[in-house]
Amino acid sequence: MAWRQALSRWSLTGIAAASVTVGGIAWCEADPRSLYDPEALERGAKALREIQKSPHAKKVFELSKQQEVTKQQESKTQEAQYQAQAAQWNTEQERVRWQEQRKSMQEDAKMKAELAQYQDQLARKRSGDEHEKNRERNAELVRMQEQSTARQEQQRAQTEAQIQAERRASEKYKADLDKDIQRDRALAEAEGRALEARENEDVNRRSMLTRLDEERKRTIEAINTVFANIGGGATSLLSDPVRLTTAVAGTTLLFLGIYTAREGTRVAGKAIDSYLGTPNLVRETSRKWFWQRQNKGKGQRRDFGDIILQPALHDQVRTLTASSANTRLHQAPFRHMLFYGPPGTGKTLVAKRMARTSGLDYAIMSGGDVAPLGGNAVTQLHSMFDWAETSRKGLLLFIDEADAFLGRRSGNQSEGLRGALNALLFRTGDQSRDYAVVLATNRPADLDAAVLDRMDEALEFGLPGTQERFQLLKLYLEQYIIKAGTAEGGAGSGSVQGIGARLRAVLTGKRLAAAEITVQGIDDSLLQDAAERTEGFSGRELAKLLASVQAAVYGSRDTSLTRDLWQKVVSQKLREHSQRRTFLE
Repeated sequence: MAWRQALSRWSLTGIAAASVTVGGIAWCEADPRSLYDPEALERGAKALREIQKSPHAKKVFELSKQQEVTKQQESKTQEAQYQAQAAQWNTEQERVRWQEQRKSMQEDAKMKAELAQYQDQLARKRSGDEHEKNRERNAELVRMQEQSTARQEQQRAQTEAQIQAERRASEKYKADLDKDIQRDRALAEAEGRALEARENEDVNRRSMLTRLDEERKRTIEAINTVFANIGGGATSLLSDPVRLTTAVAGTTLLFLGIYTAREGTRVAGKAIDSYLGTPNLVRETSRKWFWQRQNKGKGQRRDFGDIILQPALHDQVRTLTASSANTRLHQAPFRHMLFYGPPGTGKTLVAKRMARTSGLDYAIMSGGDVAPLGGNAVTQLHSMFDWAETSRKGLLLFIDEADAFLGRRSGNQSEGLRGALNALLFRTGDQSRDYAVVLATNRPADLDAAVLDRMDEALEFGLPGTQERFQLLKLYLEQYIIKAGTAEGGAGSGSVQGIGARLRAVLTGKRLAAAEITVQGIDDSLLQDAAERTEGFSGRELAKLLASVQAAVYGSRDTSLTRDLWQKVVSQKLREHSQRRTFLE
């Protein structure tokens, strides 16, 4: 135990960590401050000598090594625990950070959902307000149209009632007069016949008996002759086998010829109808049967003098018309064209006149007729193009409202419309020497890209300018007002002379000519002012304007067009045009 006590005393001396080797074992050097204590050094040396002298020194050193190893293991264990705690702390920090991030994402998603819901509510409210405004505007327009129609119907009914009353009075007077004349004539004829019958009673009786006896004899003789001939013919036919065979064969051939002629006529009719018949999709065409071609073209213009267009467009139309005529003459392929622009700007009229001027036939179809056909649309389109190829002059096929079935291809398009689009693309893929296709649309941007690629020329029919509107007003004034009536109808429809003329026309069975319109104070300055005020009007709207002027004139009693009536109708049409623009916007 002495070595243990010495070791304890040595350890209490404050030996430090400097490295000293004693017997192969590493020890710690003493603190440098302890070098100044000689007693401590002596006690340490004494303790070392005692330890070395002790028989258990080796065990002491091994025990010290084991203690050192144990302490190192404990240090490693503590270090591992510290690392585990640090990893756990990091994991906890990561979990907290993820929870915070998830809460932030949830808050963002919630805010976005609330924002989207609020925007949807605003959109619904805005749509509801717009729908209500549109409904109110439509209701107002319908009410105004109903009032205008009611006024026109009332005026027409009053005029018609007056005419009908006068006509009934005249017809009653004429019927009574004819009845009296017929009664007097019948009484006179009856009295004459009765007097003549009384005077010639005996003669008439003898003559009648003689005539009846002769007719009876002729009838008996005819009956005997017929039966004798039938009996002789039947006897000779049955007694002669050759005649009997000939009769049977002739009868059989007769019935066979009748049946063959009937079936042949039916087949020939189908062939002629398939070659010359008009396809179902064609609404209007200049191609007629051969017996209808004699009067074709009489009274129809073959130039563009009465068509008012913008100068550049007018020149382009004339150039294309001349090109189409020369194309057919030199057997070159036709060029397909696209006419686009607002409604009522003359696309259909130009297409008809272009075909007539260039010497081609024309056919007009509407794109809205294709969709109801469904799957049968492809067959109808191919039939129409086959029919177009049979034209000996060449045919201009005008397709109005082309965007109705030639729109862009999408997943919502029906199979019928898709097939119709592909059929037209197939028939217009190559240049044709038999027909030229002209598409007309108000929405060219809606057409499929392949359809636009098929078009060789694109003509924009814009709204007429001020000068074009002035020319159109002069043209329609001449058509609807100046040339509206004849000298026969010079009296106004509401005057006594006009009513008398109508009654005379009814009694004589002649057609009454339109009343001639008297024009007062309408000059070029008034038309120029109207042309400047009607900015944005199409050619069709200007034609309706003059038709309304004509109706207003016929609604007056003296059928006279004055400046006040003109200004009244123009102002009304300007208000209607402004309202339509408001509805569209």
